[in-house]
Amino acid sequence: MVYDQTTHGFSGQLVTILELACKHAGCRIQWQEMPFQRSLYRLQTGAVHLVPRLYHTTEREAYVHYIGPVALENEPIFFITHKQVPLDTEQQLLSGTLGVKLGSYYSPFINHDPRLKKYPAADDINLAKMFIAGRFDYIAVLDKESIDAAFHQLGFSDYVYGGLTYDHNFPVYYGFSRHSSHGEFVGKLQRAIDRMIVSGEIHSLLPVGMYPPLDE
Repeated sequence: MVYDQTTHGFSGQLVTILELACKHAGCRIQWQEMPFQRSLYRLQTGAVHLVPRLYHTTEREAYVHYIGPVALENEPIFFITHKQVPLDTEQQLLSGTLGVKLGSYYSPFINHDPRLKKYPAADDINLAKMFIAGRFDYIAVLDKESIDAAFHQLGFSDYVYGGLTYDHNFPVYYGFSRHSSHGEFVGKLQRAIDRMIVSGEIHSLLPVGMYPPLDE
């Protein structure tokens, strides 16, 4: 999903799917732009009711109702590097420094391997700014559309995607706060999404690299 700084609007297939599901369920989404880690914190308190594009972890089960999965993501994790700086091997990655989005789950290797020298940033725009400033050598990327939009907004194009990638196969959920005052919509949204999957409505909206759960 992409946030437009000019229009202050959100776009992307997962945004469209959620808004359609809300329409079917009889509720309305009021979007707010905030760093991912802050949205997770506010999800724990119920100050934020729902976060899109959430991956399942056991740690989050204490405060999240998982709605979905809405899709299965089968797209590699990519890595951004500077032009003329190759990134084709794991050894090159380990010898440099890596920017990651705070609170995001990438893979067991990226999240937990102690050999990686990682530097977190709150969101894609800050990842891009820190990369431009030379704070780290590479960026781990889950959402190419979003990070490309951040670089475009900053007027920076001196970057490429390295040849190194990692498999990334995860079900994608919407996360609904267990502490929300609107918990009655958890079941309604789940039923709406289930109907949209069966009807093929979700399949027609998913981006490249995502597939409806029934194709698993």
